[in-house]
Amino acid sequence: MRGLNHMITALLYNSCTSCRKTEQVLKESGVEYERREFFKDRFTGEELQSLLQSASLTPADVFSTRSRVYKDRNLGEAGLDDEQRIDFMVEEPTLLRRPIVITGDRVVVGNDVIRLRKLIGNTD
Repeated sequence: MRGLNHMITALLYNSCTSCRKTEQVLKESGVEYERREFFKDRFTGEELQSLLQSASLTPADVFSTRSRVYKDRNLGEAGLDDEQRIDFMVEEPTLLRRPIVITGDRVVVGNDVIRLRKLIGNTD
């Protein structure tokens, strides 16, 4: 994902409204990006950990506390460590906040149009 041209990677979920809005901004901007629908093309624990490290994120930064699974399993009371968060996000992708757009070591988590435009505007 990192390279001389700072490839843009968009981690998306087709049924997510925020993901669709983010992808629309990417398409309208005309930038090239790699799209990964992470509900179909799931992460391994090692891959997710590596991705987060390359983007200077912790598992807590992208762990969705608003998901139904989080609430149903009372994960807020579980006192999870980073390894457990990774395991849960791999097992249940709805626990991964989305969308996530990465280029180089810069990242935008969630549908933040202003930050996304800054991110893609600075890729040259």
